[in-house]
Amino acid sequence: MRAPAPGTVLKAALVAGLVAGLTAAVFHLLVTEPVIDRAIAIEEQAAEAGTDHDEPVVSRAGQKVGLVVGMLLYGLTWALLLAVVFQVAHPWLPASSTSGRGFVMALLGYWAIGLLPFLKYPASPPGVGDPETIAYRQGLYLGFLALSVAAAAVAVVAGRGLGRRTGLPSGDYRAWLPMLAILLASSALLYAGMPGNPDVVRMPLEIVTTFRALSLAGLTLFWAVLGLLFGKLLGGAGMRAA
Repeated sequence: MRAPAPGTVLKAALVAGLVAGLTAAVFHLLVTEPVIDRAIAIEEQAAEAGTDHDEPVVSRAGQKVGLVVGMLLYGLTWALLLAVVFQVAHPWLPASSTSGRGFVMALLGYWAIGLLPFLKYPASPPGVGDPETIAYRQGLYLGFLALSVAAAAVAVVAGRGLGRRTGLPSGDYRAWLPMLAILLASSALLYAGMPGNPDVVRMPLEIVTTFRALSLAGLTLFWAVLGLLFGKLLGGAGMRAA
């Protein structure tokens, strides 16, 4: 059967990306922002006690608007990349239907782009992190992100080749166990090999752990909505995988 048309894939990805971004933005506005307010209040108390404290350049209202806009742009950006990569990698993805392969593509994106980098360098609330190490920490994160995506790509290609040698059809999960093994092994090596975050956390542990748990929940929600809706929209076009 023929592969999905590029226009169909792009439309499905962009719609899914917008919905996923908006869903995650609403989640963070309702659940995560109150935790940020608590962290800011602690910063302000530290300022009153004589500790250095920088006044925010953007108001809290402006930051919340920026959160929504940023999540929508985040959704569109990764959706566009998802559409491009899906169009190229479609024949190698481990599922028998186009909708299934769309979901698998998003699942790989969640692991390589979202979860693994987050586990190594988790998000932190305001007041955590030395401002002088921002560039270094951003470099670590972006480097880890690039290597994580590369490792996922290698795992798909290499796993596809090894899976074919088993003689099993691509829809059989056993044909994709080599891909999973390569992905997990390369991810473990990358996680262990990259340096950790150099900053000491001085914010109360309860706030930091709550913020990180909610950040991870929002990240998972984003990729779940993106993957499920992307696959559903592709499946709704009445296409089967080649």
